[in-house]
Amino acid sequence: MKIAIVDDERPSRSELRHLISDCFEEAEIFEASSGEEAMELFLKEEFDLIFMDINLGDIDGTILAAMAKKAHPKVEIVFATAYNSYAEKAFDIDALNYILKPFDPKRIEQTLQRFMKKRNKANLGKETAKEEDKTAISKISISSDKKMILVDISDIVYIETGKRACIVHAKGKSYTAVCSMNSFEERLKESGFFRIHKSYLINLKYVIEIYPWFNNTTCVKMQGYEKEVLTVGRNQIKELKQLFSM
Repeated sequence: MKIAIVDDERPSRSELRHLISDCFEEAEIFEASSGEEAMELFLKEEFDLIFMDINLGDIDGTILAAMAKKAHPKVEIVFATAYNSYAEKAFDIDALNYILKPFDPKRIEQTLQRFMKKRNKANLGKETAKEEDKTAISKISISSDKKMILVDISDIVYIETGKRACIVHAKGKSYTAVCSMNSFEERLKESGFFRIHKSYLINLKYVIEIYPWFNNTTCVKMQGYEKEVLTVGRNQIKELKQLFSM
């Protein structure tokens, strides 16, 4: 996820960067200190979310936001300003939110959660449309024991790394696949799978519990594999919980 912070005050940019990083450790955060610098940045990068101050000195933030939306229609805008008199104008350009300085950490977290819910809803809509267009059962090929096995993607509960191979667990059956986890992740990223750890790729529809484990770790319990302990990486915990609106 790429996030831009556009503000002519360095302390505000630093504070906002810190608050965003607390919620999204994996986010790539870029900064611009003026409208001109921001426009140059928008030409080089495509952002998912932009936090925009309104009084930038060289340009009105609402005008800059409208330009950003025109260039990248899918980008979400959050106005972060010390003035509340621009709220109506901000929402005229379909801003995701309008937050006031000094920043409230809870407000920032709520804004990021709103963004994730909106994005996940849009992705779910795309997936639903894709499913409706399919005329055959979706399968994935697995190279195992010198044979090519076709497995229904919807039957795969989770995949784990083994010795020089991956083990695909599909509703009580297991297949040793001569394929990397990164390859599986790429092939299944549009099918509701999520990489919770470098060793585990799970099918989100089979998650029945997310629970704390030893040494401040978090694990997931999968339907049909309740006795298996699947650890969630520290950098994936927040995103996993956001996928379930937790």
